Amino acid sequence: MRLRAAAPDTALLALSATEVWATRSFGGPVSLVFACLGTAALPARRRFPLAAFAATLPALALGYIWFSPMGALYEVSAGGAARSRGILQRISPEARQWVPGRAALTGGCALLAAVVNFVPWPFRGPVSWTLSDTILAVMLSALLAVAPTALGLLASSRRELAGRLAELAASREREHALAAEQAVVRERARLAREMHDTVAHHISLIAVQSGALEATAGGPRAREAAASVGELSRDALDELRRMVGLLRLPAASAGEWAPGPGLAGIPALVAAAGPRTRGDLAGVADGPDGDGAPAEVQHAAYRIVQEALTNVRKHAPGARTRVRVRQRDGMLLVEVRNGPGTRPSPDALPSGGHGLAGLRERATQLGGEFAAVPAASGGFLVRARLPLGQAAQPV
Repeated sequence: MRLRAAAPDTALLALSATEVWATRSFGGPVSLVFACLGTAALPARRRFPLAAFAATLPALALGYIWFSPMGALYEVSAGGAARSRGILQRISPEARQWVPGRAALTGGCALLAAVVNFVPWPFRGPVSWTLSDTILAVMLSALLAVAPTALGLLASSRRELAGRLAELAASREREHALAAEQAVVRERARLAREMHDTVAHHISLIAVQSGALEATAGGPRAREAAASVGELSRDALDELRRMVGLLRLPAASAGEWAPGPGLAGIPALVAAAGPRTRGDLAGVADGPDGDGAPAEVQHAAYRIVQEALTNVRKHAPGARTRVRVRQRDGMLLVEVRNGPGTRPSPDALPSGGHGLAGLRERATQLGGEFAAVPAASGGFLVRARLPLGQAAQPV
């Protein structure tokens, strides 16, 4: 790209130098000096277009040098005039009153080039002012001034058009992104309504019925079971309300929502799983904050333990289960291992079969590893390794 951009400048400089060499003997040493000055000014025409154009005018007045003044005039009309006007206005605030606009400045430079080329210098020798010679001189001067000016204005217009098209494309992309975000917000609101109207209704009925059962139960074990069902129902309602609130948030604010239970909630899961479940929670005992573990990592560990213990109750009731949570080498190790069940499995519960797949997705999104395989003892093993450092943002 740089070579392609530098090719026109190199070609113009080569043409101007060739023109100086070809006309070196036409006007004597003074003409050669001015011609070399005009060629030397070409590399600076992009940064200082008006200064470069002024440096080429003496060579243009000689009548033998055209490429260097035409190149400088092209740069002025292509946009360099606006930069030069800004420089003058920064130098002198009063310049705003006398510096013309871009069109006027470009036209003035073109007219100056035509006049300088038409009016001969005194030392150029006798000049013929016949009608035909004068008409040809006017036409040549006009062509020399109009051609680079028109090309420069065309290049400037193309740049402005490209900029407008880029702005239009960016505006359309922003509109598409906004429309997609609004569609996501509408879908999230619809899901929130569905969850609230269906799941929350049934869980609320369970909580109410368990409360009534607890009040009318005849034995202590029945009352304890009813109380446990009621507590679990209320916990489920709290989780459901939290998820409904998350779905109702704007998409941009959803990432700021608290991720939910963390390592501090794992001991309660182990205790609720029953006496045959034992916990080795060295990674939790350091404190409620999990010894500085990121909130999303803590939440993923909680969900892994929760889902694994749920699967044990569903598929291997009465099995001895061990829950281990350790922090080692910048990783949080979560392991739930259970033996074979000692009681027959209850009637089949509704299941979508997405529990373990969802846990694997959680671990992968955080940059960790997940495995769920049958154990050699006839039970099942769920293991995850979650990084405690800079983890990937969950989606």
